[in-house]
Amino acid sequence: MQRRKFLQNSGAVAAGSFLLNGIPVKTFANSPLSPSFTCQEIRERIFVMVNLFGANDTLNTVVPIQQYSIYATNRPTIKIAEVGQANGAINLDTTLPANQHTALHPIMTPFKQLYDQGKLNVVHGVGYANNNRSHFKSDDLWNTAGDSTAANFNFDSGWAGQMFEYRYPGLLGNPTAQMPDPPCIELGSTSGSILFQTSSNNNASVLLTQNNASAFYNTLIAVGGPAPATFPTSDYGLDMRYVDDVQRISNAYAQRIQTVFNAGSNTASVTYPNTNIANQLKTVARLIKGGSKSSMYTVHQYGFDTHGTQVVTGAPHTGQHANLLKDLTEAIKAFQDDITALGFEDRVITATHSEFSRTIDENAGQGTDHGGVSTMFIIGKGVKPGVTGTPIDLTLVNQRGLTNLQYDYRKVFAAILQDFMGHGSQPMNAARMLTYTTDKAPIVAATHVSPPSCYINQIIVPIILISFKANLLQNGNAEVVWETSSESNSKEFEVQHSTDGISWKKIGIVPGSNNSNSVKKYSLQHSKPSIGRNFYRLWQFDFYGGKKLYGPVNLFVKENAGFVMKSYPNPASFDFNLTITADKKQKAMLQFFDVQGHLLQQQQLQITNGFNKFNFDVNQFKGYSGELIIHVKTDYDIQRTIRQIIMK
Repeated sequence: MQRRKFLQNSGAVAAGSFLLNGIPVKTFANSPLSPSFTCQEIRERIFVMVNLFGANDTLNTVVPIQQYSIYATNRPTIKIAEVGQANGAINLDTTLPANQHTALHPIMTPFKQLYDQGKLNVVHGVGYANNNRSHFKSDDLWNTAGDSTAANFNFDSGWAGQMFEYRYPGLLGNPTAQMPDPPCIELGSTSGSILFQTSSNNNASVLLTQNNASAFYNTLIAVGGPAPATFPTSDYGLDMRYVDDVQRISNAYAQRIQTVFNAGSNTASVTYPNTNIANQLKTVARLIKGGSKSSMYTVHQYGFDTHGTQVVTGAPHTGQHANLLKDLTEAIKAFQDDITALGFEDRVITATHSEFSRTIDENAGQGTDHGGVSTMFIIGKGVKPGVTGTPIDLTLVNQRGLTNLQYDYRKVFAAILQDFMGHGSQPMNAARMLTYTTDKAPIVAATHVSPPSCYINQIIVPIILISFKANLLQNGNAEVVWETSSESNSKEFEVQHSTDGISWKKIGIVPGSNNSNSVKKYSLQHSKPSIGRNFYRLWQFDFYGGKKLYGPVNLFVKENAGFVMKSYPNPASFDFNLTITADKKQKAMLQFFDVQGHLLQQQQLQITNGFNKFNFDVNQFKGYSGELIIHVKTDYDIQRTIRQIIMK
């Protein structure tokens, strides 16, 4: 998905991102409400996805020893030596049937150790028909449960977003005691993934940097500032709205994640490599140990687009690709050892995936190009150990790409999501994977298969809300109106108001309709809403003490003539003037922000009744150029925001 389209779709935002333990972290939440599951052990299970971005070279990862002559002919300089030769491939299991003999790159000894411990399954020939060879499009297809057919090519939401929105119905960013954590957390990415976006566009993230894990919460809530009164209909305006919404919603989870991280720990006797992928997995283990209730984690390893210098000349077992595999396998082995020692390996399955594989032959640059089905590695105590399928058939090639598709990737995900995590037909349907549950990949151990009686299925919602909005009346009051088409044990609605989307105040209670199957209309007036942006949301309470959150909705109230703020010249190269015309004397706080929401300067102003002019030299912003966001808030709670362009 293009970033611009992603921004346009981000009208409501799930949460934010930050650096936790030096790793970019994104949180995704489709509702904090936790359904009551029948089986506690199923409720606590976790899926860790490891994204090998750039298209991992399957044939140098899993060396095709049964068709080694074809492999060697196509890869004369980058081939891995045969099993038994110096620096040759590792034979994973000699007891397997001959047609399943599988050999790994010699650097992957940690995976051999996991296999010998009964904690690794190798799934051959994974992908989808007519594999798309664009990195970003194919990655989007894996993340949306899509493929190359017209019907499944352009989904605008991720399968995880859809599934977890079904599991946790309601508004994003409002944790409860039952579900204090976001259902999903992403680490190590610097750009938003469509995987967790919902069809209602309730998923997005932005990077807010902080290297000190113990201080990231304070940084998160400090970055940014008051939002502009209006957002331009331009790329700039979309970016500003995106940043503002993310900062506003992300604070709901920031303190909880820091608390969980600080409460967690890693096993002292387990040594993680000092690599990015290892640090990500180390953080995941620590969050789980600290009590996180998140059900899914995604981590990222980049660099697999090995078009050139994939190996070292004369030593093909070394080089760029070998280094990537070394980092990957050592990190996953350390993670598995850690969660074993911490006591929750029964709860976690880890799976690697890449958007596609690479060509059967090498290119002139001692590398490989895009194309073909790939191999997945499934790791954990709950995994059925062994090999699933047979090594990819090298005679099945189209335009240099491997086409021996044995397992649609959705059959692999479906096995983890249903057999291990216990998702029933309804959440699987929401994830667009229901049709793949009848022929799932046999990768979950019998000891860990969830019985159908434990499936997470029907989610009972207290009301069905068919509309919710806020309007400005002619008398200057705001009117909040909503309609329901169904209510179950509905006691009352509490209407709340906010000017920043973070701090909320109750403005009224409206009785519910108990049990109803007809359309019910409700409204509540709010006297004198604030000038600028107003947010309204609904808490619905039932007669048993349960509650559910809806909204927020926005209402913008234009400024009146009592306080007008302008700046000129605009753009400015040397200095500019800020003018304020006010109908009363007052004090104000003046703040300047950059377009990313970082506070550059602030100062107190004394505003007189009438016309006021303040002059500013562009040099006082220490070389900053571009758009300034100028925000003023007075002691009468009047707020104004304008833009000023500085040109250097």
